[in-house]
Amino acid sequence: MAAVTLKEGQDFDCVSSCSVLANYLPVYARPRFIRIQNSLEITGTFKMKKVKLVEEGFNPSFISDPLYFLDLAQKKYIPLSEEVYNSIISHDIKL
Repeated sequence: MAAVTLKEGQDFDCVSSCSVLANYLPVYARPRFIRIQNSLEITGTFKMKKVKLVEEGFNPSFISDPLYFLDLAQKKYIPLSEEVYNSIISHDIKL
């Protein structure tokens, strides 16, 4: 998962984000999940606080931030809904 912030007034572009990542990262390094946050928590030494993000996971019923899932068939990020989440948990969608 990647946690990102957007520039003021910008929206997340699901298609172009996928194509840009495909150009720069190999398949195994592309984030399967993207979490859009208003701000990133950092430590006093400017490192990102990741423990809380790891503990929260990717369950959309517990996370209020927008979550997106990389759909390799459609070659774009799709909003992570309860249906998609349940398909991942039940292994209908393979990670």
